[in-house]
Amino acid sequence: MPKPLVSVIMPVYNAERFVAEAINSVLNQAIDAVEVICVDDGSTDRSAEIIQAFDSRIRYFRQENQGPAAARNKAFSFVSGQFVTFLDNDDLYPDYKLERQLTLFEEDPSLDVVFGKTQYVFLDGSNPERFHFPDQTQTVWNILLGAGLFRTSVFQRIGLFNEELKIGEDLDWYNRAKEEGVRMRTTDDIMLYYRHHSANYTRDQDLVKRTLLKAIKYSLDRRRNETGVQTLPQFSDFRQPMNTDNL
Repeated sequence: MPKPLVSVIMPVYNAERFVAEAINSVLNQAIDAVEVICVDDGSTDRSAEIIQAFDSRIRYFRQENQGPAAARNKAFSFVSGQFVTFLDNDDLYPDYKLERQLTLFEEDPSLDVVFGKTQYVFLDGSNPERFHFPDQTQTVWNILLGAGLFRTSVFQRIGLFNEELKIGEDLDWYNRAKEEGVRMRTTDDIMLYYRHHSANYTRDQDLVKRTLLKAIKYSLDRRRNETGVQTLPQFSDFRQPMNTDNL
């Protein structure tokens, strides 16, 4: 297989219901120079069998259960692409995602990261009102990893994900990148379909809040140590509901 232009990192855990759809959304991209690096985080279902049935563009590795940050970090040992992005095992890409984001990099070679919008899709009884969303679909601008495309080299500069954070490692990385002046661009295009369903929407909300606060505290501590500035990073950098009337 020719060296891929884009490596897609996919942490996998008990994903037999959705993982084939997720992988196919990568294989259906308008570009061919892509690989998917699946790191199985200790699944006990048929995830491995399903993933290994795909062709050689889909690479499978397994580890003991350590959480998604550790799975993503392990995947970097196998990345071949000039660019890297991420996809959770139950989410989907629109088929234009990689082509459009690569075009933005071509237009501005100084960019390190391009983020797009995320469309939230609520399946089999998950409740949009819990997220203050009025509809079964909602488009937002956020920093979910799957909505971004990153130069692989930016992770050499900023570092990988904080494995102490079981949730919110993306926010922690984003804060570090902003602090280091990483050049980012946002686009109004939807770049990720984030699917809420019965298996992933019942997380302990106290744990979510504690973990996100820990990520913010890390950022605040760094700012105090480096500049004496004591302002918190803004949640508006993390997630903003968007008006979808004209989409």
